Amino acid sequence: MKEGKIRFNTVFVSDRIPSDSKLGELKKWSKIFQESGLTPEVQGNFTGNLSFRSKDGFVITASGLKDKEDLEDICFVYVKAYVEKYNTFFVEGQTNPSSESIMHHLIYNACGDVNAVFHGHNDAIIAHAEELGLPITEKEYASGTVELAKEVVKVPGDHKLIVLRNHGFVSLGNTMKEAGELALATLNQSKKANGATPSS
Repeated sequence: MKEGKIRFNTVFVSDRIPSDSKLGELKKWSKIFQESGLTPEVQGNFTGNLSFRSKDGFVITASGLKDKEDLEDICFVYVKAYVEKYNTFFVEGQTNPSSESIMHHLIYNACGDVNAVFHGHNDAIIAHAEELGLPITEKEYASGTVELAKEVVKVPGDHKLIVLRNHGFVSLGNTMKEAGELALATLNQSKKANGATPSS
């Protein structure tokens, strides 16, 4: 479940920090995900990554954040483009984008109605995925790889919450509210299946 290994190249077009008006909402959901146990700490870093579609690209949490509570603007990166041939992102910001940026990029490219991609980790969701009828990627790949990203977009249908085999989940929405609330609802369902008291 450990994340943080960058498997792509990054070219900084500028050091401009994202200033999108929706940044405040992404900060809010980053905090909620951490407090809810959807971006747990592993070896000093809090896993998971959240983004929203912006202009011609997307804004995403930076790689290797020590926590996801009370994030400052500098903790986000605007991803302008990705060139698969050279495995290179072109970004604005002052730190590397999340190690799972390839997955976010491919989802936005494949799904025109998706404007928010929230990737998290939770043992109960993974354990009860089949019981809850959640789609699961066919094959298991290492985090941050093109192969893992392509497995997600291969999932058929209009599924908005997809479990990454033995890894985590990705919640999609037309808005950040949709993506966030779907993840929380799935967490509560998994807690019920686990015999725990769901959150209110």
